[in-house]
Amino acid sequence: MAQLYENDEPFVYRLNDNGSGPSLLIRVCMDRGWRMYQGYSGGEEKWNLWWRTSAFPATSYKALGDWQFMNHIPKGGSICRKDSLSRLLRCMRRIYGSIYDFSPPCFHLPLEYAKLVSECSRLRRDDDRGSNVVWIHKPVAQSQGRGIFLFRSVCDMRCGSPAVVQRYIERPLLIAGYKFDLRLYVCVPGYRPLTAYMYAEGLARFGTDKYTLSDIHNPYRHLTNSSLNKTGPRYAECKDRIGSGCKWTLKQVRRALVGRWGAVEWLVWQRVRALVTLTLLAQAAGTPPARNCFEFYGFDVLLDDTLKPWLIEVNLSPALAADCEADVIVKQPMLHELFDLLGLPMKHTGLSLLQGPPTPHITSCSSEDESGATKSARATTAHRRGARRVRRRRAMPIHCVTLPAPMPDKCSVPDLSEKPKVVQTGKMYKTSSEISCEGLESQSTTSVALSSSHPSSHPSIQSSEQCSHMDETWRGGYATAASRRRMLTACSWGNGVRWDRGAGRVGRWVRIYPHATSTDDQLSVEDARESVAHVSKLLRATREVARESGRDKSAPRDGNRDAFLEAALRKKLDYGSSFEVWLPPF
Repeated sequence: MAQLYENDEPFVYRLNDNGSGPSLLIRVCMDRGWRMYQGYSGGEEKWNLWWRTSAFPATSYKALGDWQFMNHIPKGGSICRKDSLSRLLRCMRRIYGSIYDFSPPCFHLPLEYAKLVSECSRLRRDDDRGSNVVWIHKPVAQSQGRGIFLFRSVCDMRCGSPAVVQRYIERPLLIAGYKFDLRLYVCVPGYRPLTAYMYAEGLARFGTDKYTLSDIHNPYRHLTNSSLNKTGPRYAECKDRIGSGCKWTLKQVRRALVGRWGAVEWLVWQRVRALVTLTLLAQAAGTPPARNCFEFYGFDVLLDDTLKPWLIEVNLSPALAADCEADVIVKQPMLHELFDLLGLPMKHTGLSLLQGPPTPHITSCSSEDESGATKSARATTAHRRGARRVRRRRAMPIHCVTLPAPMPDKCSVPDLSEKPKVVQTGKMYKTSSEISCEGLESQSTTSVALSSSHPSSHPSIQSSEQCSHMDETWRGGYATAASRRRMLTACSWGNGVRWDRGAGRVGRWVRIYPHATSTDDQLSVEDARESVAHVSKLLRATREVARESGRDKSAPRDGNRDAFLEAALRKKLDYGSSFEVWLPPF
């Protein structure tokens, strides 16, 4: 085996722009036999994995090779700003209703200050305890608990920078009197189509002082950020049931909840899965296809005293430091299995063994150039048409504009003799003859050459040339053949991994969306409405399974309960063997 890798070069990892990074990440990379990038001073340009805390410049995606990977997707961080996340969820709630009711009411300051004052006045007028309602103020561009405070009256609010104000969840679930939230780790190898995995293990982060609403100015009672609570006076104390420190694993949380809640405890994890999937779907339509890129998120979820999950925020670069034993137990195997999931090698690159099937080279879409076409190609096309170059505007995400019917999965040329029919696609209205032009883009080069030499004798080809620029514009949907090709290329990574046929489970990484994968070569066509319908179907089935399990006297009450409920859910959904149930270990 050593001879196979004799001429193989080591896998090179690159951290940020200066070589600094989380200690645990460096340890995992060294354990895998990877070598650190040495070109920070200009001596080397060769690397395989670039891990960066902040987003990449748009130009970085255009020069990405087949065996180079980056840990951010273009426009993949929209849900990681508190104001942007609130707007996206508000838009989805307006369209799809109560299924998106997992985020507290939110106001953006300073733009919605008048609305906040009006809401406070309404609560004070309509409710006897309206004056005691607690609000939480969060700066939009801060992390680690900085700038967060609670208040009851708008007069007590201090506002300098842009921020969001949310209704505070006053009755959180407590363990031994301490408030906690859940840190869940999510990997998204691609948004178009959406493919998402969630790690089965995670962290519970506790406040270090007991929770009470009589003291809303003590951050150690109300904020669970570990970076904040590490500085608390009771951090090192051995607290009742919690112990020293401020972190548990999800396995410990399950064991604390299962005795009291029974089958409802199993149901809440399926609701958490749906919450994560719906949040990702909120920005999926606005994210262009990108190859060899992935996102690694940290979702913060809070459970209230009825076990309803609430989304607090999404972190673009979750902390990978090893501050306590729980960090090492969860994060070290998680990173190893994350790299296994992504198809990154152990010890060697193994290019001769891991090289994937050849795919046509199409430039990945970036923040600046979402069409995927190079500037020279667009300039040549414009010169051939003799049309002056105009600036095109990208359409808004499809779920924020309209709700069109699903497009038929056809790229063939229709019968042009039929009567044209008006079809609505997004914000544009086109006849069937215009749609046929999009299907003609795959004509042979002979036809293209013929049309350029005799344009007047081939009106149908002229028509295809006139609307070819529409094929090359990514419009946030699956309508054109060019969009399909870009998405299929983005699904096929340079190391041979096909995300449209991704594994259901790798280690403890479980695919949470799509719920099932197809075995044919056709790329599944699915709009936002169908995706939300699939999640709604999952939620409905899990509620029915939990309800039936509560009535079934023969249902197990011991450690076999998870297997019993999983089998019942698989039978009810009938998704096939590719469906996986996400559940923390017990």
